[in-house]
Amino acid sequence: MVRRPEQPNAVLTTGNTRNWRRRLDDTCSVLEGIRQSGSPDEICRSLLAFAGRFGATNLLAGQIPQPGSSRNEQLSHVLLDAWPQEWSVRYFSNGYLYHDPTIGLVCRDSPPFLWRDACRLSGTGATGARIMAEATEFRLRDGMTVALRTVEGMLVGFSVAGESLDIPADYGLVLQLIAAFALGHAISLVDGKLPVRPVHLSTRQKDVLRWAAEGLTVEGIAERLAISRNTVDTHLRVVRERLGVGTTIHAVAEALRLSLID
Repeated sequence: MVRRPEQPNAVLTTGNTRNWRRRLDDTCSVLEGIRQSGSPDEICRSLLAFAGRFGATNLLAGQIPQPGSSRNEQLSHVLLDAWPQEWSVRYFSNGYLYHDPTIGLVCRDSPPFLWRDACRLSGTGATGARIMAEATEFRLRDGMTVALRTVEGMLVGFSVAGESLDIPADYGLVLQLIAAFALGHAISLVDGKLPVRPVHLSTRQKDVLRWAAEGLTVEGIAERLAISRNTVDTHLRVVRERLGVGTTIHAVAEALRLSLID
């Protein structure tokens, strides 16, 4: 499973609940396609069918290995790979990983970001800028990256890229949800499709999670269910713990993946 660091009271908010609901509905077919995928390659195809509408032609996702890892160790951490092969060979052979401004931001647990902002946000110097420029030789001129964490604390970067992306400014949460769902399924394909033990959520916990998926804040959920804000916080904390994730947006992704909510 994949999570980001604990964010107290974090819920699915985009500033516009109606837009979030519409976009969540729009991604249901993507999530179902991922759920039915039997291999990482099939997951990549489902993801690119979605991201392609924004101009993405490639994607890459993997855990960030420890500094000093060999090229083969770095490659073994890749989970989803629809990247230009020649660029991957150059990138990993030349040790670009820890000079890449996008990886620098992933290591900081940055919110979803566009590549056009990566050098500025990371403060990377000429080496980072050169790596980004080299990527354009392989039609990777524009991209978006989501940072996640495994339950064990390993950092994960998930990127989509192409010649030119046209992603709405507030679409990062949608991509974060889809990335968490996809990476959870990819890991389950490797580890054995079913969880070690079933995850049980109470009816009220499912209700709270469903309203979180609708984009309601903690206060909004409390008002809708006529319970206290502290009770909502407690339910969300328990749900995150049972699903082994760190944020509510990832809890929603895991609950959808495991068919605990619909």
